[in-house]
Amino acid sequence: MLRAFRTTRNKSIRGTVAGFALAIALAGGVSMGSVAVTSEAAQAQDNSRGFVEAYQPVAAMVQGETPDAAGARAAIPTMVAAIETPADRNVAGNLILNIGNQLSEPALQRQGLEMMLESGLVAPEQVGQFNWFVGSLAFNAGDYPAARNALQAAVAAGYSDPEADVTALVAESYAREDNYEAAYNTVMEAVAAAEAAGTAPNESWLLSTLQRTYNNDMREEALTASEALVRHHANQTNWVNTLQVVNALYELEPEVRVDMYRLMRATDALTQRQEFVRYIEDLDPRVMSNEVQDVLAMGMTAGVFDAADPYYTEVKGIVDTRAPQDRSGIEGIVSDGESGDSIDAMSAGDVLYSLGDFARAEGMYRMALEKGADANTANTRIGIAQAEQGNYAAAIDTFEMVDGSREPVARMWAAYAASMM
Repeated sequence: MLRAFRTTRNKSIRGTVAGFALAIALAGGVSMGSVAVTSEAAQAQDNSRGFVEAYQPVAAMVQGETPDAAGARAAIPTMVAAIETPADRNVAGNLILNIGNQLSEPALQRQGLEMMLESGLVAPEQVGQFNWFVGSLAFNAGDYPAARNALQAAVAAGYSDPEADVTALVAESYAREDNYEAAYNTVMEAVAAAEAAGTAPNESWLLSTLQRTYNNDMREEALTASEALVRHHANQTNWVNTLQVVNALYELEPEVRVDMYRLMRATDALTQRQEFVRYIEDLDPRVMSNEVQDVLAMGMTAGVFDAADPYYTEVKGIVDTRAPQDRSGIEGIVSDGESGDSIDAMSAGDVLYSLGDFARAEGMYRMALEKGADANTANTRIGIAQAEQGNYAAAIDTFEMVDGSREPVARMWAAYAASMM
């Protein structure tokens, strides 16, 4: 059963906005703790006389020991109707933000911040932060197009904060509109930008994208996200998640799937009994007995088999008889491969692989290719043998030659090789 991936979630920023408003003084406006604007001060700030007359009674309501924020809220439309100048709009927005903070009403907080931005009087170094808060408030309100506009404006203004994950919020906003392709594109564009800058993209972006693409049967997108995730964050959990997703979405045929299981084995991503059993059956204990022995041993270590398990007992009986024969007769098998056709050469390469003789296996797979073996199968096995030898750059080049039904497997093996370099 595929595990559910943890998705990136936006935390409420209501408390952050409140703290933010208390902490800063806005150019051309009033801060939360200031007194009401006098006529003289208002004129100095280019506030219109009519606006000052409408503003002062509202500002007075939120001052003193017993503020009347609810009364101030009711008076907001009259104050807004009196706005004539950008300075009026800035001061009104500041006061509305103050009222919204006192009432813990995000809609008023957002209105106040938007009005200040519309005034054009917000200090340039604060424009990005203001837009971030507007975008976050709009997101929490479910106004996703407005949220994206504000968040993108925050980035354009140079806003950056470890706690402000604009990419995650924009992607999630698209996902909540069921526009999963746009969510995917948002993340992958950010991944490409991070790679171009020589930095690792955020792991949580790719985990969320992997979950979305899997949930919505987006095969190619899930594969691309998987490659990026393990290329930059190659831990055992991510290998388990990505390889389970690729296996599930692509429904690989047994002769292809065995090479995916080999990658799962290399990355310690085999975790379920059914995976071990399918791996063994895809190999065929009568043919790849030495590799099956290794898989059985891994299953015992992982706790999916025990000595009393009837399946384990049956398979072990087969491979314990056959494995010594393959080891002692390997030179004859190789000779048959060299003198025979492409099938004989591929079979010899497979037995050498099962014995862990990856260099000779690579050579036999190349011989099979020369004799007319399926190029995608041969190149997949050549690349795997190269990767098993630690020849990762060559393996990547080989995997790039694979297409068709084996392409997903080759791409994940190439991601593994890249992660090991």
